[in-house]
Amino acid sequence: MRRLALARAVAAVLGGGDIVICSLGSAGRAWREANAPNLTYWASDPMGMAPSLALGFALARPDDRVVLIEGDGDLAMNLGVLAAVAGAAPPNLRVVVFANGRYETGGGQPLAGRLDLGAAARACGWERVESPPPDADEAAVAAALRRMYDATGPAMVVQAVEPEASPYPRAGRWSQAEDKAVFQRALAAREDFGGRT
Repeated sequence: MRRLALARAVAAVLGGGDIVICSLGSAGRAWREANAPNLTYWASDPMGMAPSLALGFALARPDDRVVLIEGDGDLAMNLGVLAAVAGAAPPNLRVVVFANGRYETGGGQPLAGRLDLGAAARACGWERVESPPPDADEAAVAAALRRMYDATGPAMVVQAVEPEASPYPRAGRWSQAEDKAVFQRALAAREDFGGRT
């Protein structure tokens, strides 16, 4: 499966009021290309930070569903967060891992070893983890995403995606600090108009 196809499948499952935390790298690029309407916070350096942000956000906002769009390389940089999420068990957290076996942002180097992130999550105590096979068709992946979305979380889908060229993108519209401020203003405006949408 190509990463944009996975991003579009995720977008088709999410509700418009769901809040997305997006890791750096190719998963983030795919989410931008999918052009989903969800309020999204674009996590950046350092690698491995996005899962902790998503956990904190889910705990701080229990009435919002929080969806982490994550790369396998980013998650590999912070495997301890899998135990932290299992321990905190936020029912509103969902995670979709784009697993291409590479650090695409850093130049396409392969991940060390044969890391099975679904097995790692289960070993840490996650009860709801699916890893559709790499050759799963789009309908099977969409069904796994729907089960993840409908579960009482935390829940995760780890989906293999094809390695693709992932050159560094040009500079974003805002700096990381400005992006954070824009996200905070959008979140506050949403609250001013009745909370979740």
